[in-house]
Amino acid sequence: MGGPENVRLIVAGAAVLTLALVVDLGPGVALTGYFGLGPLILAAACPPLITAGIGGLTVIVAILSGLWDHRFGTQPHIAAIILVLVQSAIAVYICVYRERQRSKLHRVQAVAEVAQRALLPAVPGQLDGAGFAARYLSAAREASVGGDLYEVVPTANGIRVIIGDVRGKGLPAVRLASVVLGAFREAAVTWLDPEQVAAACARAVGREAGPEDFVTALVLDIHPDGRLGMCSAGHHPPRLVSADGSATLELRSPSPPLGLAERFTVTTAHWEVGDRLLLFTDGLIEARDAQGRFFPLDDRLDLLRGGGQQEALDRLIAALGTHAGGALHDDLAILLAERQPVPIVAPTTPTARAAAD
Repeated sequence: MGGPENVRLIVAGAAVLTLALVVDLGPGVALTGYFGLGPLILAAACPPLITAGIGGLTVIVAILSGLWDHRFGTQPHIAAIILVLVQSAIAVYICVYRERQRSKLHRVQAVAEVAQRALLPAVPGQLDGAGFAARYLSAAREASVGGDLYEVVPTANGIRVIIGDVRGKGLPAVRLASVVLGAFREAAVTWLDPEQVAAACARAVGREAGPEDFVTALVLDIHPDGRLGMCSAGHHPPRLVSADGSATLELRSPSPPLGLAERFTVTTAHWEVGDRLLLFTDGLIEARDAQGRFFPLDDRLDLLRGGGQQEALDRLIAALGTHAGGALHDDLAILLAERQPVPIVAPTTPTARAAAD
């Protein structure tokens, strides 16, 4: 029963019922048949038991109304009572149906949450030389998973990351996202170069996608010495946020999306300890405000400085929500990486081992 909308419905239902009763008390006016409008309006907000109680009370008031309008037991009075009884019964049915639909929706949401955890498991908070934080926001309130994707995989030569956006929505987009992630997880530990990983993902999309389906994606290699290798398949370039400024990492010869190309070019870059790298999908920069203006990401990158990575994402998402009025029109995946010092493991010598024994 909580929420501003439900409160307004309750107030409206009570006002209609009270108004009909007050007018009916006046001389020469009989509005008994309108008493049932109150329970009908309340049915949209109240649970079945409360609605049934209000409906039963309304029927009793309808019966007693014959005493003050001097129609008790007459045919019009009986007809009005039957009308209020039918309206109250319909109100209870609406409540029961609404509660059943809400229960079904909750089950669907629970399944969607399980699907999201299976499709997009939590990224590791920290790997050798890098920390990660990720968020996924669905544009549909009734769903928590869509066609945006990300993954972080440790390999023998460093860390391999992908972020992508499937064209379209719904279950077909989810299915194609799972295809891309499956291909990436296998290729990430199989191939040496990022362009080979991107090509493997493109072949998987080509086998499974329809003639109009494609996936924009960015494959990123993070090396322990600070080198970055990136392959873009029609995806937005990442933003590098350092202590003294921020910049867009320009991608050399970005290729068309997965499913439309199978040859990719690597762009190299470098980041320092403490730098943060923001990877994102369309939902971030294409969010609009009430005047239709896009979210000014490059003017908000300062929000990613300072504090923990989760806190930084909280600040960015809060700014996005303020800009868009709390309503996203596209799914959004965000991945924030931070270069951290690689822990130095002191070599063990025979003398040290003997001392430890």
